[in-house]
This record gives sequence, structure tokens and C-alpha cells, in this order.
Amino acid sequence: MNTRRLDPQKWNEIQQSVPIACIDVLPLQLSDSNHGAIERVGLILRETPHQGRRWCLVGGRLCWNESFPEAISREIRDALGDQARFKLRENIQPDYVAQYFTVSREGGGVDPRQHALGLTFCVPIHGKVNPRGEAVSFAWFNCSQLPAPEEFGFNQDRVVADCLARLRLR
Repeated sequence: MNTRRLDPQKWNEIQQSVPIACIDVLPLQLSDSNHGAIERVGLILRETPHQGRRWCLVGGRLCWNESFPEAISREIRDALGDQARFKLRENIQPDYVAQYFTVSREGGGVDPRQHALGLTFCVPIHGKVNPRGEAVSFAWFNCSQLPAPEEFGFNQDRVVADCLARLRLR
């Protein structure tokens, strides 16, 4: 797997030319007593490039030749630490695909840096979470007591709501 970084000028040219594939993770805490029902979702508090500190999904871009499990594992470790425990299916596929535009548009979030596709994976996590990297903080939220929409970065309140609705239908 090649996770090398491009020089900033070249990366900026790419961001302005093509949509960027990103891996997003919605951490889940499942109930032991209620047949694995979702009890809480986890969000990181981070600095956004255009809104200041906001609650967000764990995530970042997909690296060259990186598989979904490799990218999910890297993003979880980078944001939540090595003691966060999770198990991924080898053939894991996104639970939701979000689109982010550089300007506000119907049906998408906003990321002024790039047009991006957020491949969102809902991952049960247990163990100790130690926020690090871009994660200033981490918190578990009851599904019925999520932060207000204006407290989310990148309009990700919509992504969380859509993911929860889809998971409840399973």
C-alpha cells in the first residue's frame, strides 16, 4: 500500500480537478441486551476549514491501492487511538455514500477544499477511545440526542440521520 503524500501544490491541483474519494466512519455502540440495537453513535470534535470546531464523522481520504478495511482501520487508529477495538468484514462495503461540494448545493454537504465522495461505514467500536490527530475530542451520543445540525461540520448531520435510518430498516 502506498500512502505517500503529494507535494501541496500538486495535491491542490488534483483537488481542483477531480472528485476525491474519502472514507468516513460512524462509530457505533451496540446494545448487549437488545439484540445488537444501536445505543449510541460516536463523533469527533475537530477544526473544519470553514466552520471552526464542529462534530464530525471519523474520516479522511482513501490512499492509493488501499482497501476499504485498511483505510477504515487507519482512520480509526489515527483519530481514536490504538485501544479502540473493532472487527471488519473482509468484503465490507459502504453503508452510505455522501457527496460534498465546494459550495452549498441540494443533496450534499459542503467542503470548500474539494468535491468529494464520502464512502461511509458504520462500525461498532468498543474499548478505550483516545482522541488524537485531527480529533480534538470524542463523544458518544444517544441516537435521540445528537448535536444540533449547526453543531455538525460539513452538513454531516444529514449523513448520520440517513445512516441511522438505513440501519433501522435492516
